[in-house]
Amino acid sequence: MENIEIGEAYQCKAIGLEKEVIGVVEQLYTNTALINVVQCESVDRIAVIERQNRLLVKYEDIYCNATIEYPA
Repeated sequence: MENIEIGEAYQCKAIGLEKEVIGVVEQLYTNTALINVVQCESVDRIAVIERQNRLLVKYEDIYCNATIEYPA
C-alpha cells in the first residue's frame, strides 16, 4: 500500500500473528511500519498483549485504511 501515514489506522497482517488486525501507525521504517494494535481476533490476543500492543508490519501486508470504533 502506498502513502502510509503516521497516526492513521490500517487493516493489516502483523508479523507473528495468525489473523488480520487494525492498528495505528506509530513509526515508519525502510521495509516495515510499527503499529499500535487497537483491534484483533481473540486467537491473537495473548500474542498482542505479550508484545504490549506494538507490532511490526511489512508494507505489503498493510491492506487498507480502517476506522476505529470506540465503545459508547
